[in-house]
Amino acid sequence: MRARMTSAVALTAALATAGTPAAAEDGDYWLRTGTQFATAGPGEPPRAVSYDPELVPPGAHITVTEYVVDGALTVEVSARGLVPGHTYGTHVHVAPCGADPEAAGEHYQNKPGTVDAENEVWLDFTADADGAGGAISEHEWLFRPGEAASVVLHERATGPDGMAGDRVGCFTVPFAALGAD
Repeated sequence: MRARMTSAVALTAALATAGTPAAAEDGDYWLRTGTQFATAGPGEPPRAVSYDPELVPPGAHITVTEYVVDGALTVEVSARGLVPGHTYGTHVHVAPCGADPEAAGEHYQNKPGTVDAENEVWLDFTADADGAGGAISEHEWLFRPGEAASVVLHERATGPDGMAGDRVGCFTVPFAALGAD
């Protein structure tokens, strides 16, 4: 796995055009989806939920891109409107977002039980002076069908044990189900 911080300017330019899922004849696939964070109220929660409006202000924007090329997975996250200088621990989780921060379940793990950046999708980033940031995580495996459903922003950087504090925001993402059943 290679995870790297990405210039917000370059990533924002690359993600400027919203798209829909696409599959090529050779089996390659991509998905790009984005929206603004909002607080949860009665009824169905928004696709991007802010659980801590001081760290994830309503109106902040998030975009997630998923690429599958030659059987390898790349996930990118880009956000703007966040707290300048703040580091967000960011991971793919197993369930959609809900009004309750715990609704998204645990981190997605390629091999259940192993907690590390090789086996999970860690996308930590620090927002720049304008409140924008992003990260990329690359893996030589694919998501299992139905087992990756959201990207969660946590209150701090991910520690070696995979912990990153409280869940401060969540974005429900329709990740591809291209892995083996």
